[in-house]
Amino acid sequence: MIKKLWNILLLLILIPIYLYSSTRGDIKIIEASESIRYLSQKISKEYLYFYKNPKKIYIKEQLNRDIKYLKQSIQDIANINSSRDSNNILNFLRHNIENIEKLINKDVDRKKALNILNYSESFLEGSNSIEKQHKYKFSTEEEILMSFKNIEYLLQKISKYYIAYTLKINRKDNLNSMKIAINKIDNILSRINSYNYPKRVFNKVREANSIWIKHKELFYKLPQLEIPNLISISTLLLEDNIKKIASYYGQNH
Repeated sequence: MIKKLWNILLLLILIPIYLYSSTRGDIKIIEASESIRYLSQKISKEYLYFYKNPKKIYIKEQLNRDIKYLKQSIQDIANINSSRDSNNILNFLRHNIENIEKLINKDVDRKKALNILNYSESFLEGSNSIEKQHKYKFSTEEEILMSFKNIEYLLQKISKYYIAYTLKINRKDNLNSMKIAINKIDNILSRINSYNYPKRVFNKVREANSIWIKHKELFYKLPQLEIPNLISISTLLLEDNIKKIASYYGQNH
């Protein structure tokens, strides 16, 4: 009888610990998956920009740094998730990274740009598949944080489509995909604008909305006007603003 009571007590102690550990693991995997989505779009955008500006060596240096971060995000998932399906996906993504590194170390050309665009889509499929395996109910604050993280990813995706268009790569498809991503940001902003924010965060949110309106106008000037350098500067400005908002929620929740 005493042994049974002891076993029950032990279970009552261990179950909450297990659930907490499981939840923290899910959160970390979701965060790493978001990072993979973001970096995959950023890397493809940077390669396209490098293709357009092959003399700007600093872009290649940034590419190598982002590939390093991408590898780390994949490893972060591998350290937590040992399921067979996830490992297969991660191995596939690692193989893609190896191929991207080979392409980056060769002279840039149109064919390589097309390959890297395709790789960027495969990273989205892989990260989304892994993330779906790890359900987690976000708090309101966490939802806000993830929404802004999603905007960061979509900004890179939009910029990728924009530069691909200026390079005359699948113009019709890239223009349509860019507009879909723009609408997604509009919908996210519409939702998160309804939250109650501390004053200093509210000011940043209002600023983000203002920058986005001007930023979006630049995208809609296609195909009449191609201004990739201005788009790049505007993207950095908006992303910096969003990172500051995300940083507040990352530190306080």
